[in-house]
Amino acid sequence: FFVEGEHLLVDGQKMAKSAGNFYKLKDLEEKGFDPLALRYLFLTAHYRDKLNFTWESLTAAQRALDHLREEIRAWEQPKNEIGHFWQRFLEVANNDLNLPQAVAVVWEMVRSNTPTSVKSKDLLEMDKILGLGLDEYLGKSVEVPENAMKLVNEREKVRKSGDFKKADQLRKEIKKLGFEIEDTPTGPKIKTVVN
Repeated sequence: FFVEGEHLLVDGQKMAKSAGNFYKLKDLEEKGFDPLALRYLFLTAHYRDKLNFTWESLTAAQRALDHLREEIRAWEQPKNEIGHFWQRFLEVANNDLNLPQAVAVVWEMVRSNTPTSVKSKDLLEMDKILGLGLDEYLGKSVEVPENAMKLVNEREKVRKSGDFKKADQLRKEIKKLGFEIEDTPTGPKIKTVVN
């Protein structure tokens, strides 16, 4: 099937070289964006609607994609059973290719209390349509280099001693290395930085 989408706008104007608002994928990558963040952004607009590209909207898409990737890192590997979210996803996607609503179903599933082994199977099926490469993140914990792990351990000791100023300084150093710390009752949880 061939589906021609509506016009792509850039900052509210039709994209054109003559207007100086024409970007290539290389331009986005040079600004630090993952090309799949652009795909995610495209998924948020129906093909019959104009999409207004802004750097802010691309930043929001990058954050959403990064957040989704971080969420699924802790999920169990998929079991063979498919859950009800996959069927709902198909229903909305098959209704005039309503991908924005399909993405909404993904987020509803992510936030649900359904076992992650079931959600994993549904998500992998959904991603065959979305094409976001989520299988690279599903159930795969963050690999933290030794130097960052030393700072995490030092920060935990300092935090437990009550020196919160020093703990905040160490948090900033850890963030410069590309990791965020979430303090939990069972100890620090390490995540990659989500811009």
